[in-house]
Amino acid sequence: MSARALAVACLAVAPVLHCARADESARFDDEGASVAADAAVETGVFADGGAKPIEDVECAEDTKQIYVLGTDKALYRFYPDQLKFVRIGIIGCPTNGSTFSMAIDRRGIAWVEYTDGRLFAVDTGNATCKPTAFRPGQTGFSTFGMGFARNGDGPNAGETLYAAGAGLASIDTKTFELKFLGSLTFGRTELTGLDTQLFAFSVGSGVIAGLNKANAATEVTYRTSAIDGMAAFAFAHWGGDFWIFTGNERSQVTRYSPSDDTSIVPITDTGMLIVGAGSSTCAPTKRPR
Repeated sequence: MSARALAVACLAVAPVLHCARADESARFDDEGASVAADAAVETGVFADGGAKPIEDVECAEDTKQIYVLGTDKALYRFYPDQLKFVRIGIIGCPTNGSTFSMAIDRRGIAWVEYTDGRLFAVDTGNATCKPTAFRPGQTGFSTFGMGFARNGDGPNAGETLYAAGAGLASIDTKTFELKFLGSLTFGRTELTGLDTQLFAFSVGSGVIAGLNKANAATEVTYRTSAIDGMAAFAFAHWGGDFWIFTGNERSQVTRYSPSDDTSIVPITDTGMLIVGAGSSTCAPTKRPR
C-alpha cells in the first residue's frame, strides 16, 4: 500500500481506528553476521548467509520469530522487536510456480504453497526444500492462505494446519488430505494462529476475524488500517499483535494491536515485496518488555 493510500484508509475508517505511522526503514542482516544498530544498511541488497538446519525440537529459539517470503523466493526471519530482517536463503523448490503463502509449525518447518497449488516443506534454518504428497485442487482449493493453531492447551495437544481459500479447511500434514470445514465471506484472506486461536485477515476490508476452527464461523472482528484490495499481502501474529505486510511493488509493515485498537506503520518500505508470512504457535503471545 502506498503512503497516500494509507492516509486515505485512515481517514475512511477514522470513527473506529486510531491510525499512526513511524517512518522507519527495515534493517537487513545476513544469517550469522552481526550488524550494529547504527550501521548503514542498503535496502534491497542481500547475500546468502550460510545458515544451518533448524534444531529438530518444538519451540527452538528461532521458531519464535516471524518468517517472510519475498517474490525473489528468498526466505527471511523477521524480528518484530528490532524491526530487522535476516536473510536465510533462496528457496529452490522444484516447481515453475511462484511463492504464494506460508505457515510455520512448532518445529520450524515452513509449509510453502506455490501458485501452481503445490505444497512444500522448507527448513527455516537453511531454506532447503522438500516436496510433499499434497494434491492441488482438493475440494476446489486451488491456492489458499495458511496458518497453524494448537489443538488444545496441554503440552502434547498437537497443532493443525488450516487453509483459507474456497472456504476454511484443515490439512493433515501426514496424509495431506484437505478437509472442508466451512464457508468464509471475507474475500482474499490469510491466516495466523495465536496459541489455540485462529485468525483470518482480509486485505480488501482490513478486517481481522477470529474464526471458529470447527465451522469457520466468525467469533470476533477487528478493523485495521491495512486496506488495499489490489495489494500482495501476508499476515502473522507476534507478541500479542498482528503484523501485516502489504504492497504492490515493495511492502510496508502495519502492526495492529487489539489491546488498544491501534494500527501503526513501523516500516514504510521493506525493500522487497512480501507474499508470504508465518509465525509458529511458539511465538510470544505478549509483547516483550
